[in-house]
Amino acid sequence: MDESRSRRGAIWVLLILFILLNAFNWWLSTTSASRWQAIHLRWNYLYHVFFVVIPLLALLFGRSKAIVYGLTLHKWRADLVLGLCLAIPLIALPFIADGLLGEISVKPGVARYGLINALVFQIFFVAFPEELLYRGFFQGELNRVFGRPYTLGATRFGLGLFVAAGLFGIAHLLNPFNPLRGSYGLDWVMFGTSAALGLVLGLVRERTGGLIAVSLLHLGIGLYPKLFVVRPPSGSAMLAAWLVAILVIVLAVRRSDRGVPG
Repeated sequence: MDESRSRRGAIWVLLILFILLNAFNWWLSTTSASRWQAIHLRWNYLYHVFFVVIPLLALLFGRSKAIVYGLTLHKWRADLVLGLCLAIPLIALPFIADGLLGEISVKPGVARYGLINALVFQIFFVAFPEELLYRGFFQGELNRVFGRPYTLGATRFGLGLFVAAGLFGIAHLLNPFNPLRGSYGLDWVMFGTSAALGLVLGLVRERTGGLIAVSLLHLGIGLYPKLFVVRPPSGSAMLAAWLVAILVIVLAVRRSDRGVPG
């Protein structure tokens, strides 16, 4: 009875934190700081800072250890190799496809605000922070409470994999939604794709037990579409790259489980 109550309480705490984080973003978008960001930086740096702040505060004042959130360098070289094997094809193949046909085109917003600005945001404020929050904090906390009783190949996972993927999908579903600005749109396509990607990212996190490989995969997924206009050649190349990535992930999941003990 106490264990069941503890588990329900853990889910409610995480859901409330998720709601408060989104509500904070809605409020932030109405402030002068957000307007300054939009004018000078384009990207929402301030909001993404809290993707790191929340897990760090939880580590300072909670019961979890850093390794539960995937903050470990255990076998980092192997994780780095895995992450690069996943990310490089997703970035390089579309770039090569468009480059060979002379169709590479930087997105207007990226050209206006600078490529370095976009790279800094995608690498240091999106790829790692989002993985720390969703696959580290949310998935890690739920793994700690519910364990990882299921297996896929040699990789163990639990309820945290699905809840974190669901929250990841909902966060992208709410991208156009902001009641403080009178915007009530929902992006159902992004919900479906992001939730599915969340499952893939979550499996990589469980496979390695850390955030190195999964952060690199996250970067590989989003970097080319965020920086360049996606045309038929690059779209086809990204599909081919995804087939390579899925094959690598399947082999990795089947061969080894070095995740955090559930």
